[in-house]
Amino acid sequence: MKTIFVALVALLVGSNIWWLYQTIDQAVTLSYRDQVLYEATNRVSALTTIANETLRGKSKADADAMLRRLFPDETHFEKDGALNTSWLSLNISPDGKVVGVNQDETMQHWAKPLQSPPK
Repeated sequence: MKTIFVALVALLVGSNIWWLYQTIDQAVTLSYRDQVLYEATNRVSALTTIANETLRGKSKADADAMLRRLFPDETHFEKDGALNTSWLSLNISPDGKVVGVNQDETMQHWAKPLQSPPK
């Protein structure tokens, strides 16, 4: 009887230690994920700003040539007044000049650019 009691107490303590370890591990993992998301969000925001400053005012032909040179394996097409690749979409004005880079709306939904890192 005493052996069963000791075994059950050991199992109880062991399982509680296991759950404590799992909880701490998950907290560390979520913290890491939040940091990666913070860095990716700000990187995309910074690169979009750079792309806007670089491409704004260029002709559609110049922008298309640049996209084809930088992304030769991507499909390039024009649709709804924008020049598109798989990863980038440039708004084109009626006079054929680049107005700016379209950001993905899902990115804008969760992106809060240049915020402080998560705690």
